[in-house]
Amino acid sequence: MKNGTCLIGVIGAEVSSIEQRRILSGIIRRTQEAGAQTVVLSNLYNPFDEDQAASAENRIYELITGDRFDALIVLSECFVNPVLRRRIREQLLKLAQVPLILVGASLPEFEEAHFPQINTSDENDLEAITDYLIEQCGFRQISLLTGPLSLDISHVRIGGYRKSLKKHGIPYESDLVIEGNFWYDAGEKLAQEYLRGARREPEAVICSNDYMAFGLLDAFADAGEDISSHIAVIGYEFIPERNLHTPLLMTYRRNRIGLGAAAADILLRQLSEEPQRPFEPPTGSLIGGFSCPCDPALIRQHEELAAARLTQKFAEWNLGSGMEYRLTECRNIEQFAEIMGEFLYLVRDAVDVVLCLFEDWYRHADDESGKLVCRNINPWADHTVFTVDRMALPGMIRQYKKAAVGYINPICFKERLLGYCMVWYDKPDTYDEIYLHWLKTVANGLEFLRLKGDVRFLLQCRTLSQSYDSLTGMFSADGLRDAYQLMLNAQQPQRVTAVAFRLRYGQNARSSTVQARETVSSLMVAAGTVKRFHGSGGIIGRISEFEFLLLFCGCEIPAELLADSIYTEMMYNADFIRYSLPETCLMCSDEFAPDEADLPRILERMTEQLDSIQNTQDERENQPHYHELKALHDRLHREPLCETGLSDAAQALHMNINHFNRIYGRSFGVSFHQDHILARLRMAKHLLISGDRTVAEIAEACGYTDSKYFIRQFTAETAVSPKQYRQMIRNYLR
Repeated sequence: MKNGTCLIGVIGAEVSSIEQRRILSGIIRRTQEAGAQTVVLSNLYNPFDEDQAASAENRIYELITGDRFDALIVLSECFVNPVLRRRIREQLLKLAQVPLILVGASLPEFEEAHFPQINTSDENDLEAITDYLIEQCGFRQISLLTGPLSLDISHVRIGGYRKSLKKHGIPYESDLVIEGNFWYDAGEKLAQEYLRGARREPEAVICSNDYMAFGLLDAFADAGEDISSHIAVIGYEFIPERNLHTPLLMTYRRNRIGLGAAAADILLRQLSEEPQRPFEPPTGSLIGGFSCPCDPALIRQHEELAAARLTQKFAEWNLGSGMEYRLTECRNIEQFAEIMGEFLYLVRDAVDVVLCLFEDWYRHADDESGKLVCRNINPWADHTVFTVDRMALPGMIRQYKKAAVGYINPICFKERLLGYCMVWYDKPDTYDEIYLHWLKTVANGLEFLRLKGDVRFLLQCRTLSQSYDSLTGMFSADGLRDAYQLMLNAQQPQRVTAVAFRLRYGQNARSSTVQARETVSSLMVAAGTVKRFHGSGGIIGRISEFEFLLLFCGCEIPAELLADSIYTEMMYNADFIRYSLPETCLMCSDEFAPDEADLPRILERMTEQLDSIQNTQDERENQPHYHELKALHDRLHREPLCETGLSDAAQALHMNINHFNRIYGRSFGVSFHQDHILARLRMAKHLLISGDRTVAEIAEACGYTDSKYFIRQFTAETAVSPKQYRQMIRNYLR
């Protein structure tokens, strides 16, 4: 024991179900009487599918080996998934020194480990039901609808039935024992056989669980027959759903409360080294109904109806509370916790709820932090935020001296474990299905809050709102402004990189239907190319009819190199070339310090640069011989491997070499020879970006016989090696 307080751990699955709640009620009541505390670890939903054994919510069972429990109780039969049972068994085997007991039906995965186990006696219960029908009702023709004969439990229940018959001198008739499947359709099938006369009607039918009994009752009711005038029916297990069927089913309730109390008592005696009492399976009791005519004094329907009314009231409160809407309005986790506190009343009878989230719950991380940031959401509690190691979470109940029990449940969104929710009660109480919906609302709200700060997610959201350009799918000018501010708030960069493009068309670009269609096609192709390059946290917007702007925080590539790479891919896009000429695309780039990185200033500088580039281009186009030189320039860049030399080019235009070089330099800013090199290097950039050839193969494809010489030229032009260039640029591709 720690700090003088005994801590009993209970391991269950979907403990909101009525069977587990009754066992827990017995456990908690007994531990509370002894001054001990109880912590329950449970998932929320309990799928049978073996593939779901490793789901995020089932990671709750990793806490079994955390803050050491003084003793453990495992609600064995609620683990319907055999893979999950094996995983829990392995966890339990690591705690060889911790007293342990299993409660409920024996299952193979746990039997292999030889864990001690207690349960109510199905044999004794079925004997008691049969005794009642014989002794109180005087029936002798009694049929038993049991479960699958492949299950041991079905034979155990048959054994109790036969034991009672023998005790009363009634011969056993095998045709009165009918194989079922523990579900509605088995009862429906039996009812049809009675109604058709295919099977002889007995005086009474014992159903080995309530679900089969419900099917039997419903089939008679659907046929317009009063089953009580034909056959007396008694169920087994006591499912509260019986109020939805007619006539009201008489059933037998196992003493699960007594079973839970017995399990706790065994462990408490073991811890205190008191002598153990012989275990006697606790006796259950009949719950009266109208499906059996005997002893109507047994009817206690008012208790069930009161519980149903309470559940309905909380369900209506939960549905109409508006909690989910309030949570979506939160801007931070503090507001989120405060709103959770406002709706704490929906968690029936809970004293406190503590929200425990991983430090990095809002990130897309494969392995979350082992630290949890916790806060009590009760409006009247201490709201001091504290950090705790995940594996120490169960031991936190020791801080709540008055708490009788604490429940720890996972908070998951899809397959991401966000953290845990702890619910404290000061009496032997348990949460119900309403809490499951409450906690799902919390998980959905947390994901909504996380996405508010996820720029990448916002970039994937494409709508027809005023924030988006419907033609290109990019942000509009307004949308870009909002997204950019969100990016700055989330990343707080040291610098901002901006790249701008302008598609420059002549005055008559839309003077005809064909030209207008080609202009739109060119615009969309260019937009598609530009959008490929904002895959590493950038944002992109269409800021005017023919202008695009990309913005990056902390870009690792020099702005000019990134802009040139986008331009390269545009020039190698066959669709763009079909609709446009290279001079129609202007580009510029720049970097901004945080104090000058407001969007209006960025737009102003980018516009100034584009205007300056366009003015320069306009001046060049007015140079003599520009259009003749432009045809040569375009051919050079379309066919970088052409063998046209300086003298051949000059001779083709009837110029001497010196004059040709001067006017070529004035028209394009570089000499003919240098432009030829740049054309080959641009081809190399395209191959590095779009393919997987080796550097040597690319050098050869670009006309270089010496790959080392190619690397030197490429590095001199770009300031990075070809391999570095490929890696850098591909990090920014979508």
